[in-house]
Amino acid sequence: MRNALLAIALLLAGCAGSPESVGSRSADKPKDVVQLGVIEAVTPIELDDSSYAGANVGGVFGQAGGASGGGRGGVVGSILGGVLGSTLGHQAGIATKPGLEIWVKLDENGKSAYVMQPGKPDAFKIGDRVRIVRKGDSARVEPDVGDKTK
Repeated sequence: MRNALLAIALLLAGCAGSPESVGSRSADKPKDVVQLGVIEAVTPIELDDSSYAGANVGGVFGQAGGASGGGRGGVVGSILGGVLGSTLGHQAGIATKPGLEIWVKLDENGKSAYVMQPGKPDAFKIGDRVRIVRKGDSARVEPDVGDKTK
């Protein structure tokens, strides 16, 4: 018994990290990338804004309703009720929000970049100077305020 406790203690001690390893290092974090360019095209679109809360609630109520039977019928009813409730709940929870499909001609290489983001149709016009700010896997187009001292 004593050897087992010692082995467990050693295993747990081996899993513990040093204080430096706790948290994230700034060198490991992705850096923000900023690209400058000019708007080539802006198209209003509808973005999915559903939270899937309807699907989760529908699934719970479907399982509860299906579980009212006993034996195999109760199990099958619970599974089918969960699937049907989840599907109906998801359909009821679908929502959209206004968004933009933005094409930007980049200054650095002349290539075009494409970004979809929430926004209203009048937020950008063709020819506007903008910057694309990339953080990890996401990108956002913002007006380029530039250097006002010139």
